[in-house]
Amino acid sequence: RSYTMASTGLLAVSLIEKDTNNDILWVWSYPTMDDATRELLLRKCTLSQEEGKQLEFSFGHIGQKWYYQQNFQTGGTDKLPKDFSPEQYFHLAKIFGLSYLKSGSPVSIVAHYLSAYTKGNVSNPPEACEPFVAQNYDVRKAYTTYSLRDVVRQFGVETVLVYNALLLKKRVAVYAPALESVLQLCQTLPLLVWHRQNWNIVYPNVDLNDLELDDLATHSTYIAGFTDTAVEGRSDLYDLFINVAAASVTVAQHAKDSFGMTKLHKDIIFHLMQCVQNESLSDNAIVKELSSKTKELLVNVSSLAPNGGKITLDLLRARKLSPATETFLFSLAAAEGLVEM
Repeated sequence: RSYTMASTGLLAVSLIEKDTNNDILWVWSYPTMDDATRELLLRKCTLSQEEGKQLEFSFGHIGQKWYYQQNFQTGGTDKLPKDFSPEQYFHLAKIFGLSYLKSGSPVSIVAHYLSAYTKGNVSNPPEACEPFVAQNYDVRKAYTTYSLRDVVRQFGVETVLVYNALLLKKRVAVYAPALESVLQLCQTLPLLVWHRQNWNIVYPNVDLNDLELDDLATHSTYIAGFTDTAVEGRSDLYDLFINVAAASVTVAQHAKDSFGMTKLHKDIIFHLMQCVQNESLSDNAIVKELSSKTKELLVNVSSLAPNGGKITLDLLRARKLSPATETFLFSLAAAEGLVEM
């Protein structure tokens, strides 16, 4: 079974089951969900996969809503909230799912749902679960669940291309055949631009269908995760392509001009690599070190404008910078809203 929850906090919870004929059925939801949402959540439900290949917990993002799914041997849960907090919704999904398995009635789910929605807590969960208190979940802990150090070790100096893409608010596609790998990397990459602390650019579970691609097209910058190998041939969807299994990073042909490497890039990646190799630095310390270098860069960029004004191409050209540096600084200033258009 699979259960689905939607939220602003919480917007809804639903129940999806796999019957003895291996059919995936939409059983129940509270409140009622529209047909498009049902179709999305049925498609994302991993109950159709072979036993042993179903993820215990997965999540995704479409429009302004997040959805979270948990599977049980005889049931599971999906959620569709507006906020990014996988650990929080994993906890709630477990409470909902185990309550249903024990009672056999969706009424038990509704009781816990209303408690979480109105009070921000569930004080009487099933025995296998801890009480739920929404205030115990700091979103910054969700941001730092996985290790930036591991990402840099996997991709090496090519990490600077990913850093550049996110810094300049480009479109990044992440591919891996295993959804778990895609979810983990997509959740980790925004650490490269910690100064923004924006995980709403993450769309970690995208299928190549019109509904989801149309939604993706409404965003000028994103980190989108795919498990369909055909995405590599869809360069219209990305400026930078990351193949997790091959540990490779590829710049799309149309975006080459935005990825000219400069001394600024080299200094930052050199510092980041040094931090990663320094075992005395914690994962959080590495993120802070990179963020500090990024903020230093942004201060220097903003200082180029006279009297705190806007930056123009003419202003940069007057400084006789290299073409790559000029392009990078102007693009960065534009991404940070410092450009006079």
